[in-house]
Amino acid sequence: MIKRYRLNEIVLIVAGLSAPNMHYFSNIKRFKYVKVPAKTIILAKNGMSSTEKNIYQCETEVCIKNDIVAIIPDESIILSDYLLYFLKWYQLSNDWQHLYYATVDLPEIEVQTEIVQFLNALQLLMKNKEALITAVEGLPQHFSNISLQVENHTSDLHRGFNQAQNCYNSLLHKVFKGDFFKEIQETHFSIERLCEIK
Repeated sequence: MIKRYRLNEIVLIVAGLSAPNMHYFSNIKRFKYVKVPAKTIILAKNGMSSTEKNIYQCETEVCIKNDIVAIIPDESIILSDYLLYFLKWYQLSNDWQHLYYATVDLPEIEVQTEIVQFLNALQLLMKNKEALITAVEGLPQHFSNISLQVENHTSDLHRGFNQAQNCYNSLLHKVFKGDFFKEIQETHFSIERLCEIK
């Protein structure tokens, strides 16, 4: 079942500024900060309008101050990883306060988990793209008479990575625009259908 929420119904949005963990600086009184838990989504306010979005997920508890917005999800409704992908897809503007009223369609946690696992796998693949291509391109120095095969494999790798990137972009759009959920309401959810492009 899919439910539509306004973001402010399922997350806590806190404005602050990045600062070191204050327990190391307890003797300095002039800092004003907010401590946020691990898995919080962090937005750099000054980077919201740029094409390169400054969106991070903190792995540990951190302290924030003025130029940072922290979004703490209610993980009984929306997974932090799912929220992170939503925000990477969403069109952020300079005025972060519009996020309070942004709407998101959410499937059950189990479906969110499957979608996130698939997106994480694609992200990991893309992150290792250069290392894999470099390793394949370096094979001729270890073996003789394989230059042509390496050239073919490198070309295939580039095509494969382009397909993976297209699949990732298509999936983000399909999931967060709502097209995917219209389909799964009519049929049973299947992870294999995530990258089907009509």
